[in-house]
Amino acid sequence: MFIICQKKRLTLFSLLFFFNLYGITSAATDQEVLASAIEKGKLVADYWLKRSGKQTSSDYYADICSFYGVCILGDAMGDSSYFKEINQKYNRASPIKTDDIDQNSCGILPLHLYLHTKNSSHLKLGKDAADANISKGGHVRNAIDDTYMTGSLMIQAYRATNDTKYLDFCVNYLTSYMNNLQQANGLYWHHKDISKQFWGRGNGWGAACAAELIQVIPQDHKKYQQVIEGYKKHMKGLIQVQNESGMWNQLLGSSSPKNWEETSGTAMFIFAIFTGLHLKLLDEETYLEPAKKGWMALTRYLSSDGKLSNIADGFWPRSGTADEYLNATKGSPGNSHGTAGILWAATAIVRFFSDSTIVNISPGQLHNSQRCHFKTDLLFDLSGRKISSSGLVPNNTRLSSGILIRMNNTTKMTITIH
Repeated sequence: MFIICQKKRLTLFSLLFFFNLYGITSAATDQEVLASAIEKGKLVADYWLKRSGKQTSSDYYADICSFYGVCILGDAMGDSSYFKEINQKYNRASPIKTDDIDQNSCGILPLHLYLHTKNSSHLKLGKDAADANISKGGHVRNAIDDTYMTGSLMIQAYRATNDTKYLDFCVNYLTSYMNNLQQANGLYWHHKDISKQFWGRGNGWGAACAAELIQVIPQDHKKYQQVIEGYKKHMKGLIQVQNESGMWNQLLGSSSPKNWEETSGTAMFIFAIFTGLHLKLLDEETYLEPAKKGWMALTRYLSSDGKLSNIADGFWPRSGTADEYLNATKGSPGNSHGTAGILWAATAIVRFFSDSTIVNISPGQLHNSQRCHFKTDLLFDLSGRKISSSGLVPNNTRLSSGILIRMNNTTKMTITIH
């Protein structure tokens, strides 16, 4: 590794020559990933709002998850136009259907809208749905999908009301599924009784539920540690089965030649990992590059009109065999399972980098006498690899120009560029 510091200075030219000579290529930079998340996120949001033909009053959970995704992406980017358009179209008068766990979960959208509008009708729609879910015990089906359908609804209800009964219900619900379905490798079986397979999107639902929960659970909650440990165990397991391409498969950990790269699960994993990075629950040394690589790989399946492909169609296990998953059909491009996932992933990326300032310093930009005051604890070498500044680059160290500096926390350091 080449570290640009006082003791060892290499010119930009000589470094680039080395990289070209030995064929070393850099991974996507932070700037590229953030720019891609904003660009592709807007593209997908535009497709969903203007060309998908889906209605905000839909009783199909994945459609509502996609509208929720558009809203939170707009929130992360500080663009209120997305929320305003959805809110204008959301004129549901009939109660959320509660006989089915998937339909019951549609209460997440009015609850999120309420956070913006304080519209009591939005609150009633969502709160009634959450209360009905609790009265039915969470619609337990012993499938990992359940955790998002019930869990996310409870989290939105907690955000809207600050009533800890919703938070506690979600915590107890998720931890019970961790106990029953999470395996030693960190991954979740799809169904406790029917399928002991590690389905991609099934694990995606579990990861997404945990990603929502870790944003709101207080550290003094009696089950905080159990939630965090289960979440971290899952993230570690996911990294271990990530493809070299950056994608994850329809059936996690399977070496079958029939296996295929599946985008909805991949998107949900990226959402979960970037959320943990943002909250500093995951260390960047281990997780940032895989998450960035996953995002860039995912976007290769996105068309110019905002439709994601290679999405597993709606799925429920019947035989529970590996072949049942490997032979599963793919949904049409733009399927809302993938649309929701990629919007959530883009949101998490924007949130993570919103706490960072990325500076590209060009040669000759600053004179020797000038000082740049940065809030930073990380440096990157020219191959894009992270270097901890601790003990390496003390105050007033003179660095060669052309480096990339990323800043994301409160430690101040003075660097002179020449």
